[in-house]
Amino acid sequence: MGTWKRKRARTFARRVAGHALVLAAACVACRSTPPAPDVYGVGSTVASVTLEDQFATAHTLDDRVSVVLFARDMEGGGLIKAVLAQHPDALAANRAIYVADISGMPALIARLSAIPKMKERPYPTLLDRDGTATAAFPSEPEKATLMRLSSREVTEIRFVASENELRAALGVRGE
Repeated sequence: MGTWKRKRARTFARRVAGHALVLAAACVACRSTPPAPDVYGVGSTVASVTLEDQFATAHTLDDRVSVVLFARDMEGGGLIKAVLAQHPDALAANRAIYVADISGMPALIARLSAIPKMKERPYPTLLDRDGTATAAFPSEPEKATLMRLSSREVTEIRFVASENELRAALGVRGE
């Protein structure tokens, strides 16, 4: 075999070995990635979870909860915050909890800025700091999620895009 053919054979072998390594790495990555959780829908039973609020008080989503207000982003959270600032008793009146997924927020900003500001609110905001407790909660970008529950079974899901819509869903009047 000539020199040119040997070089070509070595180059081919290196390429095949390189592709095999990339393929093997991709397979390992796929196997180690946990499956995406199923998103709750009407008829689903929501898992009982315990989360701390902005004051480090534990709250449990249990059979007594009738409404879950959920925000995964700042826009959805802003809608809920605006309505609850005017009607802080709406949570108790609806047997509701407000849950915020803050896993996308840098921990330093959460600890030094966001959570201290939340402590000024007269209502509890349950915080999912790592995103695992709310991974199955349905959401849409820039909207708040309202889930109605009966013994933790989802009976209704609404994606709320305005303060008026959220007020109406909670049965409170606008100011």
